[in-house]
Amino acid sequence: MFVTAPEDVRKFVFSGVMNVKRPIALAILGLIAVLGSFGADAGDPKPQLPRKATPFGIQTGPGQYTWLNEFEGKTVVVAFILTTCPHCQFTTGILNKLHAEYAPKGVVFIASASEPMAALHVADFIARFHPAFKVGYNDEGYISKFLGYPPDQPMFYPAIAMIDRNGIIRDEYVGEDKRLMNDIQEKSLRESIEKTMAAGQTSRRTPAPKATPKG
Repeated sequence: MFVTAPEDVRKFVFSGVMNVKRPIALAILGLIAVLGSFGADAGDPKPQLPRKATPFGIQTGPGQYTWLNEFEGKTVVVAFILTTCPHCQFTTGILNKLHAEYAPKGVVFIASASEPMAALHVADFIARFHPAFKVGYNDEGYISKFLGYPPDQPMFYPAIAMIDRNGIIRDEYVGEDKRLMNDIQEKSLRESIEKTMAAGQTSRRTPAPKATPKG
């Protein structure tokens, strides 16, 4: 699990981090992470589930986006990561394994990185961890809004959204979710994928015609 501090605090600290010694800078950044975790546990409301996914485009290059509604009619697994986060790197390995199992069944996997200057980090991340799916990048505030959180709330990573074939978010994970613990993460995600696939199929069924009363 990795947590980011609110943007205004990060800007304040990082603007002066070059003017202090490294041990002091590391201590300050550690304090920010702790304070951010306190804020996230202080009764923040959880997004409602299920809910309709809002329009969301993952940037894949200058002026280039992959929009989630391009996958209408398919189950979609969207991962939000930091390229330098060890937990996100572990999750990428799990998603690669699940991709091999579920992509042949029509499930789409895609990811977005959100750390500052993520656009410059994605290529190296792909070279090191070989994701079997497309990885782009987005601003963290845009991701927070999509996941149903206030834009100023600290984000935990990785975060994952499960979207059914009708564009309904059926399940969400954020970094502090116990289901993302390394020893049960694969099992948890597989169960969520199966449930999301089933929910999409159920909601698309046409109701049986009513029987004509016999006169």
